[in-house]
This record gives sequence, C-alpha cells and structure tokens, in this order.
Amino acid sequence: MWAGLVHSVPNLVDLIAITTSIGTLACRLWVVPCAPTESPLNQKLLIRLWWLLLVCLVVLTLSSVMGLIQRTAEMSGRPYGEVYSILFAVMLNSHYGQTWLIRVGTLVLLWIAWLPGKRNLQSRAVPAFMLAGALVIAFTRSASGHGADAGDLSLPELMDWFHLLAASAWGGGMVAFTAVIFPTCRRYEAQNFRLIADLAGRLSFLAGISLAGVLLTGAYNYWLEVASVSALWATPYGNILAIKLLLVLVLIILGASNRYVSIPLLKRLAGYPPSGNGGMQRLALQYLPRFLKNAQGTGVALHFAHTVMVEVIVMAGVLVCAALLTHETPAKHQFHRDHTTLQAHPGHESY
Repeated sequence: MWAGLVHSVPNLVDLIAITTSIGTLACRLWVVPCAPTESPLNQKLLIRLWWLLLVCLVVLTLSSVMGLIQRTAEMSGRPYGEVYSILFAVMLNSHYGQTWLIRVGTLVLLWIAWLPGKRNLQSRAVPAFMLAGALVIAFTRSASGHGADAGDLSLPELMDWFHLLAASAWGGGMVAFTAVIFPTCRRYEAQNFRLIADLAGRLSFLAGISLAGVLLTGAYNYWLEVASVSALWATPYGNILAIKLLLVLVLIILGASNRYVSIPLLKRLAGYPPSGNGGMQRLALQYLPRFLKNAQGTGVALHFAHTVMVEVIVMAGVLVCAALLTHETPAKHQFHRDHTTLQAHPGHESY
C-alpha cells in the first residue's frame, strides 16, 4: 500500500494541479462575478485567483515532466537514471508520448494566455480560453488511463474524462474558496457580508451540479471497472475504491450541511428574504430557532468556511485514492484473470 502510494506521488501531484486549476477557473467564471466590477474587493479576488492559477501551471509543468520520465521507466523497464536517452523515442512512437505532446502544447498556450489575463482581470474571454485548455489537459489523463483501454474517444474514455471534470469543478472550487476567496472576503466582512453569502451560494450551486456529474459518471465507471459488490473487499482495486466511496459519502454529508443549513443562515443574516422554496432548507431553519436567534454573521461565515476546509481535506483523500487506482488492475479484470487461473490450475482451490 505504502509502496503504491510513493509510486503514485507524481500522478497525485498532477491530479491535484489539474483539479485546482479547473476549479479556480470555474470559480473565476461562475462564482466571483457576483461582485461589482468596480469593487476593490473584486480586484483582489481576481488577482489572487490568477496567482493561484499560476501556481497550478508551475506544478502542472513539473508533474508533466515527472510523468513522462516515470511512464518511460515503466514501459522500458529501465531505472529512472537511464531513461533520458529514450525519452524522444517514447514521445514520438508511443500513444502515451503523442498524448503527452498534446498536453505540453496546451500547457504552452496556457502559459502564453496567463499574462494577458493578469493585465485584464475583468476579461472573461481569457479565463474561458484557459478553462478550455485545462479541459484538454484533463482529457490527456483519461486518454492515457484505464478508460483508454477501449480505444480513443470511446465511451469509457469520455466518461472517465467527464468524471474528472466534475470532480475538478467540485474539489478545485472548494480549494479556491478556502485558499483565496474566503480569506480575502473576510478582511472586508463588515462591508461585504452579503457578498460572502452570494459567493457561498454560487459555490454550493457549482458543487451541486458537479456532484450530480460525479455520481452519474462514477456509477458508469463502477459498472465498467468493478461490476460486483464483492469486488469491493475481494480485490485491491475494490478496497481502494471502497475507501474512496466512503470519503465521497462524507463529502456529500458535509456539502448537504452547508447547502441546507449554513447557506440559508448566511442569506437570512445578510438580510435576504426567505426564498419560499426548498423543503429541506425550511425544515433546517425551523428546527434551529435558538441558533438563528443567537447566530452572528461572522460565526456562521466561519462555520461555513471551516466546513469547506474539512471538505478540502476529505477531497485530498479522494484524490489519493484516485491516484492509487490508476496503478491498480480494475477489479473486473482481476476477477477475470483469477477465474482463468483457476480454470488452468483447478487444484489451486485446495490451498
């Protein structure tokens, strides 16, 4: 387990960088624009999100190089120190290498676009272009993973890509909120508490849509790679997937707490009238009268931010599991291989 984790570190770093970059750009396009464009707080939010994106580009560049070296070592069976002489051959003559070249070309375009985006923070065209580039980079992961076994642009490959995109918008958005949006807003909280409520509501809406995508694509991937419940405890792939599913369940519970309790409280304390819809929201507010009476805006906002921070930590665990699964044989294939082995060696059952 630990050996697999160490082996998966470059893959994990790459996954975190992709997730954060997509989530950051999604927040730039659909969460932050609720602030007035002339607001100094809006400018601070945009510039700090852009610097976070720069960090993601640096990490993506490094992880791309590390990934190429690691994959070359795996394909050639050579130690890391002896693969440099064949890197160009791998890039030009293998499916992974050609996919890697597409990733690097897209990264170059993102680096070129970053500076104009910094100079014109109010532009939506540049972050939209960069988001499209980040989606391409995410696709290169799916095109070199388990989903690609069925062929280029096959349904399993596309569903794996959609799963990654949904998880990235969800998890990366929470990272951007925890690292940039809430700390920046908190400094102006007395003047912009309504803004915090708006931002939290938009983040929750983005997370809700992303969760639906994660569940739909995850169900398909489960059927494709696992197929049976017993595989969850009978194979290494299933064991890791079971842990991942438990962590996702924790994320759903935390997200529901924010969506149906914290955000309605935030909006009510910010002076918004009751929305008049959402049975779960009304039920939560009905059974929290004492909390409503004594709650202060600062405390509720901090509670929401702390819950999102816990979600980020849990999401990190999900990404660790995802990185480990990349290097494991899917449970469905493992069962097939074991069944074939038993047929070839029937006496094995007696051991």
